[in-house]
Amino acid sequence: MGTAILGVMGRTLSGTRPWGQGDLTGGLVDQVFAQVRQSVPGLIIERLTVTRASDDDNVYFLGVGASPDRVQLDTGPGGQPPFLVEADHRVVTSEVAEAVAAVSAGLGSGNVGSGDDLP
Repeated sequence: MGTAILGVMGRTLSGTRPWGQGDLTGGLVDQVFAQVRQSVPGLIIERLTVTRASDDDNVYFLGVGASPDRVQLDTGPGGQPPFLVEADHRVVTSEVAEAVAAVSAGLGSGNVGSGDDLP
């Protein structure tokens, strides 16, 4: 039996790996991450790791500082839409801007800017 992975809203994550600025899927989720990184200093992104090639690894956990798993973002294969953003609410969208807004809201601000402090 596999290890439980999903950890949105403060649960401990295991089975993930850091997803840095140089890591790219080639899909539209790369644009989502780039835009959120610009407005959220200290953003942490981790990608689900799987043991079988047939398992879905298009799951990302985003957070800041001591809360690295505040938002879960699922994508289609290769980082393509639709995007499923889960935090306090669930949003399904195929639009980059809407995914960015939902992730930002889940991280603590619906309109995160360079001068905003996240909780």
